[in-house]
Amino acid sequence: MENVQNVKNVPTLPEKEIFSTGELASVCKVTKHTIIAAIDKGDLKASRTPGGHNRIRRRDALAFMRKHNFLQEEVAKKILVVDDEDFIREVMEQIFEEDGYGIYHASSGYEAGKLAERIRPDLILLDILLPDIDGREVSRHIREEDFGKECRILAVTALKEPGEVAEILAAGIDDHIAKPFRIDVLREKVEALLNK
Repeated sequence: MENVQNVKNVPTLPEKEIFSTGELASVCKVTKHTIIAAIDKGDLKASRTPGGHNRIRRRDALAFMRKHNFLQEEVAKKILVVDDEDFIREVMEQIFEEDGYGIYHASSGYEAGKLAERIRPDLILLDILLPDIDGREVSRHIREEDFGKECRILAVTALKEPGEVAEILAAGIDDHIAKPFRIDVLREKVEALLNK
């Protein structure tokens, strides 16, 4: 998703986390009934308030808008997933592509450094125990680059002892999550870092 499109009069979603059906309808320039029908059909995820009103989370609204071309594809935030386990990379790719991010992946520290220089990711999900270069060294290298000052780094690692976590954070890493992780917690941490 590296192409930058020149777009005019394209609906944009206001910077908030929860939307009513009316708010989303207004952004999409459709009727409220169209949004309700999409929810009833299962095409748009929503939750119900105790009063029976639908509420739509930002990521679900964006996914719906992209799927139905209500939103021309903006330049998606780029996430680089660095892990030597194929399964972890595949799971993260599936989760975050579904959320509308541009996903790239690397299986080694060397590959991660080279790819990060080329794509300049907004966020790196970084395993610490890589087969070639320790993730902390990868982080230090990235922080030395111009783009690395703006990039967020989330360590996704089996290391979880307080001393290990302190070393991770001292290497320029913004936050960490221990393996095995809950997907909802991972999403929350990613959203928090990308919205800083």
